[in-house]
Amino acid sequence: MHELIILAAIQNPLDGIIPDFSFGGAEFTALWQKLIAALWAIGILVSIGYLIFGIVAMSGASGETNPNPQAHSQGRRKAVWSGIALAALAGLAIIVGAVLSFAG
Repeated sequence: MHELIILAAIQNPLDGIIPDFSFGGAEFTALWQKLIAALWAIGILVSIGYLIFGIVAMSGASGETNPNPQAHSQGRRKAVWSGIALAALAGLAIIVGAVLSFAG
């Protein structure tokens, strides 16, 4: 009739291993942390710049003399996406912490 095949459970080879970012010593740890912080700050500044450009595009397209609904829509889209990017970058530490807490 029907055979029931029971597979042996494979043990997780990464069980009990925790990432250690201090493998290069204190100087290397300080260097990569500064590099990540600089990249993070640049990302925040770029998203703020795009947010400003989006808001200015919306404002310019909404003028009383020459309204342009399509340009307003494009500016709004830029502003919304840059706002989402800015919120994600501002909460990046929380997002990464939550992912690692659920995964670990």
